Amino acid sequence: MAAMSGCSGDCALQRSLNKLLTTPSGSLRVKSQAEPLYVISLDRYGRDPNFGVYFPDSISVSDSVYDATVTDGDCRVRVSLDPRLNRLIHTNTLCCGSVVRNVVFSAIDQGENDSKTFHVCSLDVDTSSGRDAALVCLSSVNVDSLPWVMSGEPSLIPLRAHRSAYLPLWNNHDFFGETWRHTPPSENAGEDSEEDELVEDVQPVLSLAELRRRFLSGSLRRRGALCVRILHKSKLMYYGKADQSCECPNKAELQVADGSMSVLVVLWNSICLDWYRCLQPGQVLKLSRYRVKDSYGNRSGQDAEPNIEISLNSRNPAAKIAIVPKQQVSPEWGLPELPHNFISGNDLKILPHGTLCDVIGVVVFVGRQERIRSKDGRRSEFEEYRWLQLEDRTAARITIKLFSTSQPDIQSRIQPSTGSRSVMPYRGIRVVRQFLQWLKQVDEANMLDRALIGGYFSYPPLPISLQSFIEKRQGEAGMISGGEMKLQCDRLHYRERQRFIVQCTITTVCYHSRQDMRRAQYTDPLTAQVSPRVPRQREGSETFKTPTKRKLLFTTSPSGSTPRKRLAPPFQQTSSEVDTENDLSLFDSAIEFLVGDEAEDEEGDDENFFTPPSSPVRFRLGMPHVAPETIPRRFCYERRHVQAAAVGLQTNNFHKLLPQRELETFSPAQCYTGYFSLTLRADLIATAGQLTNRRLVCVLEACALGGDKVELILNRAFPLRS
Repeated sequence: MAAMSGCSGDCALQRSLNKLLTTPSGSLRVKSQAEPLYVISLDRYGRDPNFGVYFPDSISVSDSVYDATVTDGDCRVRVSLDPRLNRLIHTNTLCCGSVVRNVVFSAIDQGENDSKTFHVCSLDVDTSSGRDAALVCLSSVNVDSLPWVMSGEPSLIPLRAHRSAYLPLWNNHDFFGETWRHTPPSENAGEDSEEDELVEDVQPVLSLAELRRRFLSGSLRRRGALCVRILHKSKLMYYGKADQSCECPNKAELQVADGSMSVLVVLWNSICLDWYRCLQPGQVLKLSRYRVKDSYGNRSGQDAEPNIEISLNSRNPAAKIAIVPKQQVSPEWGLPELPHNFISGNDLKILPHGTLCDVIGVVVFVGRQERIRSKDGRRSEFEEYRWLQLEDRTAARITIKLFSTSQPDIQSRIQPSTGSRSVMPYRGIRVVRQFLQWLKQVDEANMLDRALIGGYFSYPPLPISLQSFIEKRQGEAGMISGGEMKLQCDRLHYRERQRFIVQCTITTVCYHSRQDMRRAQYTDPLTAQVSPRVPRQREGSETFKTPTKRKLLFTTSPSGSTPRKRLAPPFQQTSSEVDTENDLSLFDSAIEFLVGDEAEDEEGDDENFFTPPSSPVRFRLGMPHVAPETIPRRFCYERRHVQAAAVGLQTNNFHKLLPQRELETFSPAQCYTGYFSLTLRADLIATAGQLTNRRLVCVLEACALGGDKVELILNRAFPLRS
């Protein structure tokens, strides 16, 4: 029988679970009392063949299972979550910091020493309490010191699968948890005898070319040790499947070389846990007790000539890996230097598609993390990415779509005007040398003032003509109806982004003069703490908001007035296809921000022109106002770590949880004044009434921001000619 809890009897959560601890039947379920419970951690792992044993009634098609830690403020308990709750997690409705009520618990026998663990069958997420309710209620509680319902601290391994480590919450490529070593294992950690170690130490160093020759010829001669340099390290690959019982289904690839040739080295399973974080390109390795096999390209028929690859496993045999210090590297090994191919921003434009290259620059824009579904056919797997923009000494900015690289610690430090690379072996390369000379002359304060973080970003800019747009979309999905788009938006996972092409009809047209547009600019919320060094752009008492009726804002300059300055995001790319006043494309910006408040909107104005909707709207998609996540923010160096967390994805750790409105404490981008201008041809403005019922092809970008919030951005609209 499970040991009783070490926490006091005053814990309401303990009293609810005591019945499960003392009841032999596994069918009993108990519901939490009236007090709310708080989720203080949430962890994900892949299911295994035992999934049907633990969840016989589940029809979930998700490959993920979740464990959580919940507390009532007096004690805490580690639980697994029923797969029927997965959708709440996928949309970030149920997350770390959630308040939950009506929680139904059951106990599951682990089969070891008659121990039991707890399982949540169902729950209700209390959204009415606000996203910050847990932070407020637990503000005076040290959650790490709360007693556990079961005696002793539970082991932080998955409860319902034989997996040795948890996965990151939002992708499958980063490492996560303390199980992943950041230092190499000790040399005596293996089970080899001293005799075996002595034999391996005296083995001669074998070249890769000789190893290949022996393998392809079928030679049975004892293989020697390999001394190689790492040229490239791949990101982690998680290959776990529901029908596989491997405890650590991970692999990673190293491209290594000596003086004779280069080959692929594959790290398998628990070898990844011990070595992946420790190995870096440029290091020299000594490998022994490895396995040699035909390369994947050879097995699949892709290689023109037979080749080999090397496998490193934790057993059969247990591979030996050693990092050779620089002073012990022998010149006789003839190891190649780490290759580099640095390209400047201007030269990137003329490179052939698919060229592998290196770039160096100062980060001036860091986008928010977003996710897209993996193209490998697995419905539940997502690729996580964000956009970066760099400046080097050339005029062209370098735009990078940075996916997960299995370097979460390094990627978390990518911020404007910061760096973490103390050793630069490529310093002597001409492009790098010229960049470093230019960097000494850069006005750092000016660059920081221009630096941005977060917000909606779209790249590359879409063509300005419908014909060019259609030609570039060859082979991609075509237009869909509004109803179908709504269904697909409802299926989006947290921060998943998807583009839709919809044929629309203008139902409402609103005209404002230039003076009205000045009046309708948004004001910063007084309740928000303004970032250090960033002056407040507006003083006001209300948060920014938009009219409840969505309206297109068309502007023109009165005769005799100065030309209107066209607003654009500071990170917008210059292009030969930049819109002019006479372009047929309706919008010169990637973003449509609708601003103003209801009181101002209802004021009478003889210059205003408004046409009522020509047909009723059955449903509305998107939010009634601009979401904080949509707006790019000025980078704040003094609070850069908090700002990066506020822009980032939802955390699974209560200690890293930020208040919901923390992002709004950072000032918007300097160019952002609440809207972006929309430009129409003068003859169209003169006949604004005729725009009603005008047909458009609209390119819409949808992104799920969490819960029921879906950001819907009009990227481009092409008018259809009759």
